[in-house]
Amino acid sequence: MRSPLFLSALAASLVSLSACAGQETVAPAALTQAVFVGHPVSLIDVQGRCTLVKPDQSHLTLDMEWPCQFSLGPDKQLRVETFNQVPIFLVERSEHMPAPSRDCLTKIQAVRLVKETLEVSDVSQFASCGPGQWDQKMYTALFRW
Repeated sequence: MRSPLFLSALAASLVSLSACAGQETVAPAALTQAVFVGHPVSLIDVQGRCTLVKPDQSHLTLDMEWPCQFSLGPDKQLRVETFNQVPIFLVERSEHMPAPSRDCLTKIQAVRLVKETLEVSDVSQFASCGPGQWDQKMYTALFRW
């Protein structure tokens, strides 16, 4: 025979576990709206693809799936690197590989402004869990100069 104190403790534990199981961890919001050289840009989902909305509101479909985000600087704003007087930003996407793997597949794609036109690089893929603090080479190496 179980004591009433034991049953009360067991019931309280089960209620506590149920409450914990119902809570979800909220990930920090990805940056999908930013200002690039004084103009608003954003990232949206168009049929499962990461799509850049340019300042003129036209769309540029990137070579990665949704969700995606802008690469951030230490100030948590869009990180812009300048090379040969050309401003460049990165769009990135990182997803965990299926268990039991602890790795991720990360894709990055650079976007640069040349003569008032946004140009997109090829996508680069690698095994790393993002978002990352990328070296300037990651911004410039994806283009032919």
